[in-house]
Amino acid sequence: MVPMGLRDRLINKMTPEGGISVDEALALMAKGSVMCDVRGLGEYEAGHVPGSRLVDVKALAENVMDAVYEGDPFAEPDKPILLICDTGLRSGHAVKLVEAQGMTAEFVHGGLIAWKEAGQFLLPGPPRTKR
Repeated sequence: MVPMGLRDRLINKMTPEGGISVDEALALMAKGSVMCDVRGLGEYEAGHVPGSRLVDVKALAENVMDAVYEGDPFAEPDKPILLICDTGLRSGHAVKLVEAQGMTAEFVHGGLIAWKEAGQFLLPGPPRTKR
């Protein structure tokens, strides 16, 4: 086991309680939930969950439907919105922004670190374009 450094301890202390596991996130994605990456563009381009959407946190705070679904006619807003970042810190706090607008959201506990530790891969490249 790798000893925790100061950065790890701070992240663990500041990350909200709860969240879902990588396996739970994958199961929800298979049922139609959208995975939203709340990191910056450069971080997203370096590697993201396949099929995830890059979502600006400020846009999320203003209007979840527009930020997440961008007018997608096949959107299923009754499904939980999944949020992810590197560690769960940013996505854990972003859950509150979604819930404040009456929608259901979950964050991946441990973020992309947990995603990779679970044996899942990241896809490099730019965000998908609107169809």
